[in-house]
Amino acid sequence: MVRRPRKALFGRRPAPPPPVGLAIAAPVGHDTSRSERYLVLRRPMDTPVPASPVPEGITFAPITADDATAVHALLKAAYDDRFGSVPESALTWWKDLMLDSEYDSNLAVTAKFDGEIVGFCLCWTSSFVKDIAVDARFRGHGLASALLAQAIEALRRRGADEIVLKVHVHNAIAQRLYRK
Repeated sequence: MVRRPRKALFGRRPAPPPPVGLAIAAPVGHDTSRSERYLVLRRPMDTPVPASPVPEGITFAPITADDATAVHALLKAAYDDRFGSVPESALTWWKDLMLDSEYDSNLAVTAKFDGEIVGFCLCWTSSFVKDIAVDARFRGHGLASALLAQAIEALRRRGADEIVLKVHVHNAIAQRLYRK
């Protein structure tokens, strides 16, 4: 009898296998804890922020309603059903964001190149990094590091004691960025 592979529930692909040779030890001073699928990283705000130069031609600006569709598309492409999900509709995503009690527009920054949104970082008022995404064409140039540095500084100005984020246990690229 030949068995067919079981379909993933709700049309989702199964989690990818763990990457080979990419396990990263937690650096000293970074409190980590695991859940079933995520690694939670905590960084005290009194730790110096590594230099993160802004790539040439990039400008940062708070998110506006006019940015919602572009940011939503960027988040959908970044998550691509592998490491998270975003509501299918940009309008639904925007409305949910605006109604969330943890939302503050000062903690949602876009990165633009020639007026086009190429990156985005959103933190909650609880000092949690909710979303960070960079357009594939702009990856590998330090933009995600610069966005994260912007978030850390914004949260530090608010008086936060630490910054917290979670990353999928199989997302080794994001883990390297966050631990740096």
